[in-house]
Amino acid sequence: MSKIYSGIRGTSSLDPAETYSFNQIIKKSRNVFDVFGYEEISLPLLEEEGLFRRSVGDTTDIVEKQMFKIEGKDIVLRPEGTAQVIRYYLENSLYKKSDFYKFSYVGPMFRGERPQKGRLRQFHHIGAEAIGSNSFYLDAEIISLSMRILDIIGVREKSLNINTLGCSLDKVNFSKDLKKKLIGNKSKFCQDCQRRIQKNPLRVIDCKNKTCKSEVATLNIGESHLCSDCRQHFNDLRVLLDELGIDYTYSPHLVRGLDYYTNTVFEITSSQLGSQDAIGAGGRYNELIQCLGGPSISAIGFALGVERLMLILDKSSPRKGISVYVATVDDNLKTQALKLTQQLRGEGIRVDTGYLKKSLKGQLRYAQKKGAKFVVIMGEEEIAQNSVMLKDMDTATQEKVKIDAVVNKIKSEI
Repeated sequence: MSKIYSGIRGTSSLDPAETYSFNQIIKKSRNVFDVFGYEEISLPLLEEEGLFRRSVGDTTDIVEKQMFKIEGKDIVLRPEGTAQVIRYYLENSLYKKSDFYKFSYVGPMFRGERPQKGRLRQFHHIGAEAIGSNSFYLDAEIISLSMRILDIIGVREKSLNINTLGCSLDKVNFSKDLKKKLIGNKSKFCQDCQRRIQKNPLRVIDCKNKTCKSEVATLNIGESHLCSDCRQHFNDLRVLLDELGIDYTYSPHLVRGLDYYTNTVFEITSSQLGSQDAIGAGGRYNELIQCLGGPSISAIGFALGVERLMLILDKSSPRKGISVYVATVDDNLKTQALKLTQQLRGEGIRVDTGYLKKSLKGQLRYAQKKGAKFVVIMGEEEIAQNSVMLKDMDTATQEKVKIDAVVNKIKSEI
């Protein structure tokens, strides 16, 4: 017997109901992006490895452990979207054409993580990037946009956490102060973090190891590393979020896991997910464009994880089935049934007909299972009279209708 293959661990195959839910999330998100003025771009799954090493950071988990690399090539499957959007922005010299852009994107990302609930090797991001402004008003828009999408798709339980890392100089001072605080307890951290304390102390704060998280929670981080401009920017943002009625929690331990972040960072969590509780995150990356060879241009963005959203959304929402089923009493009426089916589809009506040899009773059961409101029954006697029987599945009543009138009759009832 031939081998039956299974899906790759860390990937998921969506059934029709799950695919419908997935597509609804994407559809509703795109509508919100459109309202906020974000234009969608589609980018390839493959990128040069160096793009992410330079932007995300050599000591991040993504670069050290998680990138899927094409054997023998300096090519990887994209692990995240922001660096890729900036690559597109610079490659096409968009900064020479306009001083401000708002982009959105939807698509799969890939990370070689240890698969578990809410953490896959292939997953999908809904993301946005606003390029060209350092205004705290734009910070507020990005945060508002991400929360609005979650509201629209039906995420009721969520928490917004915000922080600021300060500018690049502030981050250097932050790293120095953090290193002093961590070095004395170095042995209490995992092997990765013991190395990070020397190379990149900020990554220690983002470690998911339980022991490391407990140690980090005892640190008094504060805002002493912030310059006056960055402190003012963050204070202005918080006042504005209050004015807009957006609830948030100030979380000084929030740094995010990518090196390109500066200034405002935020994360959205849901207690419905358990330990893997992040459903979205974002922040400013004011130095990234220059780091990748472009001019000094500020930017901010975020991404939401589609698979994690699917885990917490209400599963009771019914998937659209069909509105009409065309049944035949005899197989020699299949041609007429298919013609009527095509007519109804031409009117935008969700309709199906049978392709298996089933009794009329079996066809009616199938139509009920698919959620059909009406069943058109074609029998020899009715066809001889240029008629069909139209059965209302809700009331279990039926009436004889002329074939040339049945399409309009159905359209008026649906």
